[in-house]
Amino acid sequence: MALSPLVIALAAGSAGAATRTDLNKTSVAKLGQQYQAATATLGVAKVAKERHAELIGIDSLSALNQIGFVQDHDGTQHYRYQQTFRGVPVFGESIVVTEKAGAVKNMFGNKIDGLGAEIPAGAVKFSNAQALDIGKHAGLGQSLAAKVTRNEKSELMVYVDDAGHGHRAYVTSFFADSARGGSPSRPFVIVDADTGLVLKKWEGLETALVGTGPGGNSKTGQYEWGSGGRYGYLDVAQSGSTCTMNNTNVKSVNLNGGTTSTTAFSYTCPRNTYKAINGAYSPINDAHYFGGVITNMYPAYTGYNALTFQLVMRVHYSSNYENAFWDGSTMSFGDGATTFYPLVSADVAGHEVSHGFTEQHSNLTYSGMSGGMNEAFSDMGGEATEYYWKGSNDFNVGTEIFKSTGALRYMCNPTQDGASIDNAANYTSSLDVHNSSGVYNKAFCTLAKTAGWSTPTAFKVFARANALYWTASSTFNSGACGVETAATDLGLNKADVTAAFNAVGVSCSGSSGGGTATAISNGVPVSGISGASGSDKYYKLVVPTGATNLKFVTSGGTGDVDLYAKLGSNPTTTTNDCKSEGSTTAETCTIAAPSAGTYYVLMHGYAAYSSVTLTGSYSTGSGGGTVLTSGVGVSLPSVATGGVSANYTLSVPSGKTSVVFTISGGTGDADMYVKLGSAPTSSSYSCRPYLSGNSETCTFNAPTAGTYYVNVRAYAAYSGVTLKGTIN
Repeated sequence: MALSPLVIALAAGSAGAATRTDLNKTSVAKLGQQYQAATATLGVAKVAKERHAELIGIDSLSALNQIGFVQDHDGTQHYRYQQTFRGVPVFGESIVVTEKAGAVKNMFGNKIDGLGAEIPAGAVKFSNAQALDIGKHAGLGQSLAAKVTRNEKSELMVYVDDAGHGHRAYVTSFFADSARGGSPSRPFVIVDADTGLVLKKWEGLETALVGTGPGGNSKTGQYEWGSGGRYGYLDVAQSGSTCTMNNTNVKSVNLNGGTTSTTAFSYTCPRNTYKAINGAYSPINDAHYFGGVITNMYPAYTGYNALTFQLVMRVHYSSNYENAFWDGSTMSFGDGATTFYPLVSADVAGHEVSHGFTEQHSNLTYSGMSGGMNEAFSDMGGEATEYYWKGSNDFNVGTEIFKSTGALRYMCNPTQDGASIDNAANYTSSLDVHNSSGVYNKAFCTLAKTAGWSTPTAFKVFARANALYWTASSTFNSGACGVETAATDLGLNKADVTAAFNAVGVSCSGSSGGGTATAISNGVPVSGISGASGSDKYYKLVVPTGATNLKFVTSGGTGDVDLYAKLGSNPTTTTNDCKSEGSTTAETCTIAAPSAGTYYVLMHGYAAYSSVTLTGSYSTGSGGGTVLTSGVGVSLPSVATGGVSANYTLSVPSGKTSVVFTISGGTGDADMYVKLGSAPTSSSYSCRPYLSGNSETCTFNAPTAGTYYVNVRAYAAYSGVTLKGTIN
């Protein structure tokens, strides 16, 4: 794609070292306004990837390559892109753009700028084969000579390291095992394509560490597949008297102590009894049935298939192997030894296959925070599988295959295993991904146990976030934004999701460096504030009962800062009670009738800014709001986009049939909020129709006696709107 002058103009200022811009922290509304102004004469690109590249302002040497597309039933479209630089894909970063009827609703992922200053043009100095050889030696060291390797890959990509330096690099990976099996490994090694230096490496083997016929083990007791209830028949292919464990969705393979077979297991119909081992009655029967449970559960609970290809379940891997793993294409189960029974259970199988789901969607990198999220999502998939099969789940990983009491991991109480963490505040980069998974595991358990939720509904929002909004480099905080967005998409309570994440120290409004708010005082300026493009700084102001005319103002200095305010918690560029998104440092947020409490302020660097002053102020007085007369309309003053009207009140006596509030007339897009007992906010209300235009109604039948508060927010600037409250 040849970028137009429009793109170059929007991307100006990106020279220097490579920089990441979190698109979810960017104001979609403001970006859209600038884009519309810029395209007024040049015209809008018809191809989505070109239009979106222009919108986010990637530089002239970069482009977007579409790697995924999903359309919801209501016409909402989700585009997943990989950024390329001089035609080479950027590792670990993808961009998600969601739009409806041509209007962008939200964006996720990081845009990379400034690569041209660090990465030379021309041919690289090392070949694919040379890089793979370096990767093998770096990944396995002296043990390489004793290993058999397969699934070897080496791809030239652009890699941006943690210090922000860009490299042309080969991302190498391969599967390795000893000739007789029992020590599998899947190293990933990033090799600099110009120097041959190893830039990063990690272990990518995603492990559990986690017809008719018998199933189960000595701990669960023996059960019979085909006996009815949750013990259904095995879905096999029959030819004469031969049954083969192969169907459209699942193929089961008997490795018989080996490591390489791909042949579907066959037996004499109808009952398979092969084979009892290490306290289990027929691991291959269990594997084949659970494979069917998993492939049925995913579309039923999430609307997505678990995999885009047939699931292969390989049983009796090696000898005395106490693990199960996903190698990128197949599932392998060991027979256990002294610690585990054969590692075939519903939750362990669901866990491993869920790694495949992640690889085919967000492709969360299996290290750091994203690795902990990867492991946690697989634990969630295991619990969803167990729930689909049994109608309940225990939130404990691997209980049924663990020979002693207890489990591998405890999702509701992660620290019970002695190694996992249950709060993001305790995260360190040295943590194993199985242990850092405790943060998201506890959030999932908390959400699933919240009133109105369940394991299936909680899994549905996490799976949608994985499929549509997470990217390979997602962090705990950015991942939470994706889950909150998924909940909103599905009409579920976003506040419950926010609360579940807050319980583990995670917040969509936070950043990887935290989001602690600095206290300010009424009318006292804070000067000398500076920030980089994309930076977030938080402040807070306590507002007393009866205060009016709350105002936050930024002024002076240079650059472009945007201002957001919210009662009770840190605002974001998309979740706030008031916003001001001008093109300079002069911003004002006014809330005419604030509620008592702490208001939080976000200063977001739309571009770099410096020497800016922030002032928060309010007037003290009786407050309360303008009193409505039943059945008499009130003309509202005009309100700018993002603003809110004064509060209006209507006292409703006991014994009334109904009370009805309406807004009508005028221009723009007004949103009415009503609450009993106190002034509503954008996140706390009794009724909010949230419709396009200015015609909205809130009806309370058999209303509780008391004072009802109403205010009207400007989704888009409105004027000439009439508010009426009627008691019947």
